[in-house]
Amino acid sequence: MLIALAIFMIFITSVSSAYIDIARNQREANMVREIYSDIRYVFNMITEEARLKTIDYACYRKGAIVEEYDGVDTLIDLSNLCTAVNPNIEDPQNYLAFVDAEGLRRTIFRIEEDSENKGRNFTFYKESYTGGSWLPDAGFNQLSFAKLDLKNTKINEFKFEISPLADPFDPRNVACGPVQFQPQATIYAQIEGARPDTSTFKMNLQTSVSSRVYNKKTNL
Repeated sequence: MLIALAIFMIFITSVSSAYIDIARNQREANMVREIYSDIRYVFNMITEEARLKTIDYACYRKGAIVEEYDGVDTLIDLSNLCTAVNPNIEDPQNYLAFVDAEGLRRTIFRIEEDSENKGRNFTFYKESYTGGSWLPDAGFNQLSFAKLDLKNTKINEFKFEISPLADPFDPRNVACGPVQFQPQATIYAQIEGARPDTSTFKMNLQTSVSSRVYNKKTNL
């Protein structure tokens, strides 16, 4: 009986240990899926806007330039036309602006510092051109972008890059071969688990998406 009991205890211990390992692995896999779900939602949100709209180069202009026309120096204003971003303050890699083909609806994604959690916040803003001016869409405020709450994910780094750097739809760039490419946005992200039990999970992500707008209205 003692031998049988010893064998039984060894069997139970082995089974229990295997069950605990399986349960722990399953729990970790579930947490990783939750993190994936968070960041996939962010990327899908950006991708959808990128495909339906195109890069709004008006949100990346700085200052002014002087060009000569018929022997006369003409000042061309290149000041930022967005109501929600200030290019003289913000790093262009911290925001991504899209506008539709008609130039009437704009979406801006912006990364803000999260000093409390020592990370970044993913925010967004939408506005429409009505009555000669840009006005926030319902639920948005020019002074405060809407924050996307990511419960399972902490953003350590998040950057945007646009290509080409100049507007290919600008009539002044029609003959400029180096910028005659379809506008494209590239997204870089470095994330980790937001909860203490997932903080060791870290991941670097990168994707690029091209606009499907091929004929954009311009006011130039």
